[in-house]
Amino acid sequence: MTWDLWFSALLLLFIGITLLHAVVLPRPKRDARTKGEPLVSILIPMRNELANVEGLIGSLQKQTYSKFEVIVLDDESTDGTREALEASTEHDSRFTIKPGAPKLDGWVGKVYACHQLSGYASGDYLLYVDADVRIEPNAVQDVLAFMQHNNLALVSGFSRFLLPTWLNKLLVPMQHFIVLFHLPMGLARFTKWPPATAAHGGFMFFERGAYEAIGGHESVKGEIVEDMALSKRMKAHGHKMWLANITAFASCTMYETNEDVWKGFSKNIFNGIGKSVPLAAVIMVFYASFYVLPFFLLVGAVVVADPSLLIPYALISIQGLIVYATTKEPLYLAFALPASALALIALLANAMIRSMQGQKVEWKGRFYG
Repeated sequence: MTWDLWFSALLLLFIGITLLHAVVLPRPKRDARTKGEPLVSILIPMRNELANVEGLIGSLQKQTYSKFEVIVLDDESTDGTREALEASTEHDSRFTIKPGAPKLDGWVGKVYACHQLSGYASGDYLLYVDADVRIEPNAVQDVLAFMQHNNLALVSGFSRFLLPTWLNKLLVPMQHFIVLFHLPMGLARFTKWPPATAAHGGFMFFERGAYEAIGGHESVKGEIVEDMALSKRMKAHGHKMWLANITAFASCTMYETNEDVWKGFSKNIFNGIGKSVPLAAVIMVFYASFYVLPFFLLVGAVVVADPSLLIPYALISIQGLIVYATTKEPLYLAFALPASALALIALLANAMIRSMQGQKVEWKGRFYG
């Protein structure tokens, strides 16, 4: 078998893996019934999030589930976030705004804010939502029912992403691609093996007893990628945790500008793989080989008039279509996978080099390394 047939066979295998994972990834049902009406505390850390106040508060006020409270922690904002929150919620007793305490040494800023929020919460369930997330009116009701009927201690999921800039389009949906391709979904869903898990900090729905049993956010106080650390702790302590497809229930504009995309991912991507240089090298070579090279083969197909060289690009595009159809992202992004892979490689290489040089990334007035 020639190299091109081997190459295409591997890409076909990747399609099969992705399709299987897309089927196995669980989805909450719409209009589901909860068991009783436990109190849900919706907990939101906000630091200089003025632009997100109106949209977030509006989406929470439309929830169909009746028994919930919302507690927002203003984490030392300087842009008018507190005033906007007060104006948006002054006639709604379900909302409480709390001032954040100065960050303690040894804590990551967001993690400390979430820890403070848990102390104010009264709910049987704790739903942590990021300020840039918008949840559908039935989200609390349906995801809570999903948790109860499957005896879950934690549900997390990646929202449908809204993509205002070109770097958003290239990098942000790659989170869906990486999860649906690389996460062993069967192990993630049907076992409590800690490495087989994924989570997104923008939507973390905990059963309170399990949250407290693992030590809450205090147990991961120094973790930049705290969502993954919490999900692994859940499984390590014998609790049932699922990553779910919540794209029908939540949307998110993670970053407004290209600069924010670069900075935001830079503080997480190398940390997220344990600052492992060998693993970073493997990832970069893998994506260069299987997702950047097909573009050059496509160009070669035109230059030398060899249609067989089109096959790898067609196969990775099919894989991308499966991912983005499953996660409700624009389908045309599947055809930009080589550019997305190249951006991912550049981002990871830059974050790795900066980390090795001891440089930190500034994010909302705090520094991460």
